[in-house]
Amino acid sequence: MALRSVALIAPPRVAIAIGRRQLSAAVPGVPAGAALRLLGYQICPFCHTVKSVARHASLPLAYTEVNPLTKKQIAFSTAHRKVPIAVFDDGTVVVESADIVDAVLARAPPASDAFASAEARIWASWALAELAVMMYPNITRSYAECKLALSYADAAFSPFDAFLVKHVGAFGMSMAHGKIKQKYGIDDERAALMEKLAVWDAELGDRDFRGGDAPDLGDVTVFGVLGAVGGLPAREDVVRDSPKVAAWLARVDAALPPPVVVEG
Repeated sequence: MALRSVALIAPPRVAIAIGRRQLSAAVPGVPAGAALRLLGYQICPFCHTVKSVARHASLPLAYTEVNPLTKKQIAFSTAHRKVPIAVFDDGTVVVESADIVDAVLARAPPASDAFASAEARIWASWALAELAVMMYPNITRSYAECKLALSYADAAFSPFDAFLVKHVGAFGMSMAHGKIKQKYGIDDERAALMEKLAVWDAELGDRDFRGGDAPDLGDVTVFGVLGAVGGLPAREDVVRDSPKVAAWLARVDAALPPPVVVEG
């Protein structure tokens, strides 16, 4: 269900300390009815993780697509230039997906302690540390795939900005493909992705979810990470080559409540 409102909290000009970082200038406001504003990229697995956890908690959020070339939407964040960044309705700014997830869970505690058990957190950390890094090389295998991955820009930005994102951005992504593979010791990116999914498959065993009868934080985090390749060839290959994971993805999607997105 989409909530609509034109009432915005005025973005204060402040300097907010986050750890050792400083965020300055105009912090984006959070529209009435939303618990937070999330700033991210469509193809960012860490951003999708935050979305999935907020969806599990039925926490209303506003979402801002960040231009990956100019990053003007996060100009207020002078030190931390990566996404996701979350601005909560009390003015708190939180960076890094794991910290944002903890902030979401603090504001909307799960009904059961089992959701964020120690073991569930181990698998959530695995998803962010080992599975998420497989997303980029699996959507940047060619310039054409990079353009496809960035096609969301048409709906997110002006025609001129979308053109630059799709063409200049795709060129940069394709050029970085080999460096990312080398950084993480990846030879065949699809094989490496399937190896990680085989680990998850083994962890699931015969259960509907890692959490048993209902998804836990591990389930929701892996689901979120794989959301980054939704509609792309990598997702199609996962569904084709890993039917058990594909069935699990469908079960998680059905088990989660609809996302609550507030426009503004």
